[in-house]
Amino acid sequence: METKTNDYLSDLPKYINSPVVVWNKEREIIIFNKAFVRMSGRTEAEMIGQPLDVLFPEKGRSGFLQKIENTSGGEGREGVEIPILHKDGGIRMGLWNSSAIYGGDGRTPVATISSGQDITERKRLEAQLLHGQKMEAIGILAGGIAHDFNNVLQIVSGYIQLLLQGKAEDDPDRRYLNQIDRSTQGAAKLVKQLLIFSRKVESRLRPVYLNQEVRRVEGFLARVIPGMISIETCLSDDLKIINADPTQLEQVIMNLAVNACEAMPEGGRLVVETENAVLDEEYCKVHLGAVCGRYVLLTISDTGCGMGREALEHIFEPFYTTKEVGKGTGLGLATVYGIVKNHNGYTVCYSEPGQGTVFKVYFPVLGAIENVEQAYVEHEKVNEVCGGNETILLVDDEKSILDTTCDILDQHGYTVISAETGEEAVEIYKREGNRIDLAILDIGMPGMGGHKCFRELLKINPEIKVLIATGYSANGKVKETLESGAAGFIGKPYRLIDMVKKVREVLDGG
Repeated sequence: METKTNDYLSDLPKYINSPVVVWNKEREIIIFNKAFVRMSGRTEAEMIGQPLDVLFPEKGRSGFLQKIENTSGGEGREGVEIPILHKDGGIRMGLWNSSAIYGGDGRTPVATISSGQDITERKRLEAQLLHGQKMEAIGILAGGIAHDFNNVLQIVSGYIQLLLQGKAEDDPDRRYLNQIDRSTQGAAKLVKQLLIFSRKVESRLRPVYLNQEVRRVEGFLARVIPGMISIETCLSDDLKIINADPTQLEQVIMNLAVNACEAMPEGGRLVVETENAVLDEEYCKVHLGAVCGRYVLLTISDTGCGMGREALEHIFEPFYTTKEVGKGTGLGLATVYGIVKNHNGYTVCYSEPGQGTVFKVYFPVLGAIENVEQAYVEHEKVNEVCGGNETILLVDDEKSILDTTCDILDQHGYTVISAETGEEAVEIYKREGNRIDLAILDIGMPGMGGHKCFRELLKINPEIKVLIATGYSANGKVKETLESGAAGFIGKPYRLIDMVKKVREVLDGG
């Protein structure tokens, strides 16, 4: 009877767009659909007959198994959030509902079917929202503490000044009082940084040409940073004007540059770049806090030790630091965050251990149009851009980027094969490389990663055309990949129309 049930069900899941998996009484996987294959990253051979619990992360595995089975206890049960362990080691979060499948007698359960939704992207957006709310709350708290602490410091400083006035120059107490006075001034500087983070310090805005501020700071950095660190600049000649506080801009550049230098104790390259940029609706949908419009982009990257995801989640918080005790206050990046927020800008960081770090800071163009489409529709229409009929392998671990880029390339006639990991991309290219004309590859992916994926693709076909699409700078760590034979580069966030143009440019480049 169980075999008949399996035969009856085997074709059903293929017509369902959501992930579906079926397992028998022995908790062995017997049926699944393509949506579940995409979510788990596993092939049929890697799932059929395997125990159900291989789908769950090792930590808490037995609890997840019990949890998903409990959802089959009757109608009206709410879906449960259970993570699925992707083949590459990543985690995809699903919202699952299960139902028992009964045999011919209608009473004996012979299998369980579970259908779900991949809510990984939704959970990521929720995490961004919570992080934004947390940063706002920390800012309010920091501002309140700084205000009250300033009053305390003022009282302490005032009494020290009074005591100093009553002491002769040779009085031994003067040395102690002067030391207290210096410490008080140091505390006042820390408080000022807290006030900047909490956006309680007013910015004196005026029209500014960012390149000029970069060159001014570059001259100072050249004199103070270690000789084994080289400074490189790549400044756009047609840069727009921004409305900014020059002093605070210099502070942003200095803080980010010093941070980068400290991440390269053995030497390396510090790269500072400027260019005009656009944040469009698609980018802003998945980056809460970003606002559509035209910006001047300041990129500061290094070839240093990089950071893991846990550190990236906290880098802008006051007093958070990855440095040794006594080597930093943890207020440098918090100050950057506050200044950029005060300028109605947006900051994002890309980093991986051993791969360096990139900070991208967006300052609104003076008088920028908020609606991006209005700013460009007069001289550039999507349907006027040349498309093609080639086949493209698109590799990115961000599902929203895959979806939007696939859509725009499909609209322009291309056939797109997508992959969410480097491992998946290599397997696809082994099977279908003879019909793939171009690979678009993200560098900052978990698992194999983009750099290694690129090398593996080159082993299969040394003539492969690869377009690098990443948040990292083309002049930083990515430079090695480009020098190894990549056909082109496009920086994230990119406008979809710019991606279409770049694809055509690389394909026609021979």
